Amino acid sequence: MVIEIVFNILIGLVILFYLVQALQLPSSDNPADVLGASGFPITISILGLIVLLMITFRAFKSKHKVEIPMLHLNTIDGRMLVINVLLLAAYIALLDVIGFILSTLIYLVACPLSMGFRKSLLLIVFSVITTTVLVVVFGIVFYVPLPRGVNVFRELSYMVY
Repeated sequence: MVIEIVFNILIGLVILFYLVQALQLPSSDNPADVLGASGFPITISILGLIVLLMITFRAFKSKHKVEIPMLHLNTIDGRMLVINVLLLAAYIALLDVIGFILSTLIYLVACPLSMGFRKSLLLIVFSVITTTVLVVVFGIVFYVPLPRGVNVFRELSYMVY
């Protein structure tokens, strides 16, 4: 129970930081915009605090210990969690080195494989289609500057988008 309360306190601090930042947003000059730029973030943070308080009170009322199998490293779930966190860290690290396209393809293949997915043809088709859709939508349609990589990878990315 103690770990759940500590976790709730940390989440509450994050939500409070979000609320303070939202309160500092400028007000709108548009009379049709009742809430302004800060309306939605303030509403979400207040709702988040209310739900968090309800969860915390329920944790205080509950006397049993909360078990989360994912956090036990001697179980399969725990090992998969660690492996996937490491894969995500590697993906983020490789984005600037080999670029968005190649690192996303590698990540989308490696992550399901680490969780036991073994249909390789389906996995490759999914990875290629997902990467293509992401590059087209964000890199070409919305002109979002995706990481291009360095040297050869940079030149190859210019050929694609």
